[in-house]
Amino acid sequence: MGSFLGDAFLHDRIRVSSGGMRCMDKAQFGAIAPLYDTLMFGVPYDDWIVYLGQLLAERNATPQRVLDLACGTGNVTERLAAAGYAVTGVDIAPDMITEARRKAESLGLPIVYHVQDAAELSLPGQTFDLCVSLFDSLNYITEPERLAQAIQQVAQHLTPGGLFIFDLNTEFALMNHFFDQDNLGTDERLLYDWDSAYFPETRLCRVWMRFWVRETEGNRRAFEEVHWQYAYRIEEIQAMLQTAGFTEIAVYQAYTLRRPGRAADRVFYIARRPANLD
Repeated sequence: MGSFLGDAFLHDRIRVSSGGMRCMDKAQFGAIAPLYDTLMFGVPYDDWIVYLGQLLAERNATPQRVLDLACGTGNVTERLAAAGYAVTGVDIAPDMITEARRKAESLGLPIVYHVQDAAELSLPGQTFDLCVSLFDSLNYITEPERLAQAIQQVAQHLTPGGLFIFDLNTEFALMNHFFDQDNLGTDERLLYDWDSAYFPETRLCRVWMRFWVRETEGNRRAFEEVHWQYAYRIEEIQAMLQTAGFTEIAVYQAYTLRRPGRAADRVFYIARRPANLD
């Protein structure tokens, strides 16, 4: 199929992450939450939904109940709800969920949001035909054992035959500074300058994010956040999925149905919960 997103987009707007799962720095997705949609303006969410549909079609899947894990301010959640799915959103960042709830109410969308850590996901009595976690949200779970636990919890919340679809930044992306970007010199209301550092001995990537908001009368308000991501490898994720009982595991280079190449910066995973999962 090939990528339908231009390289400039991939290395600029699309590199912004939206999940905020278990984080090393609790300040992540705090101050930026009310401005997050401004920051993400122009991201082709509709194209992401189209690609999601292609992955579902590949599995002949027609889910009805969907869990959006690490939903951020609900930009994907809203589109899924508008498409007719019964959607529940979960994110660890309270400020992001506050924004998501405010928007859902203003749009009249019946979305239920919860503040929860993915590794401790607990929605008693609720199961879903599909769980999605997009925009490299799971890279924010920087402890592999916690990610393995999150995958286990997802499996417990899926119906027999349900699917889990998610994407991750690759080690190639993190070590090659794909997070480094800025929009300084523009006339946008929200300015930013990001610098990343990758630590191969721990496979952690630190992203120092500085922001300036143009207020009234020419004043600027400055704040910063430090984000951390972990570089998971394909074989590690496949092993976690298998341990959690998932089957029919496939890995794709982002926005395609091809196996990832060595220089893939983002990969998608799709796996099925078997009917006999204990």
